[in-house]
Amino acid sequence: MSQIPDDAKPALELLRSVGGDEMLALMFQTFVQFADERTRAMADDVTAGRLREVAAGAHALKASARQLGALALGDACQLVEEAGKAENAAAVADGVLVVQDRYRVARDWMNVSATASSPAPLQAPLQAPSPEP
Repeated sequence: MSQIPDDAKPALELLRSVGGDEMLALMFQTFVQFADERTRAMADDVTAGRLREVAAGAHALKASARQLGALALGDACQLVEEAGKAENAAAVADGVLVVQDRYRVARDWMNVSATASSPAPLQAPLQAPSPEP
């Protein structure tokens, strides 16, 4: 079972105090859906050599991650954003791998926290949406 990192707890308590457990669970769910898409797009952009697009994706993910207390993910995104703006392909490629790793860790504790925080079951599991048949 993944535990919430200590450095995430102040942000989560603030958000919980504003909107309660249900809002926090919904924010986690929304973030995970967005981040699944964003991290896939960043990997595709690295492969295609679109460094500025990677930087833009990292920038978008950075603020949301930090707002939800995923500070290690936000920090990794900042490094990728800076490397992308500097057009440092090697640093971007390495950084995206770190972002993906930090995201997996954050997604795990967000899934556990969202399930524990929500008084009713979430409408959908917190994972990448599957294509419809």
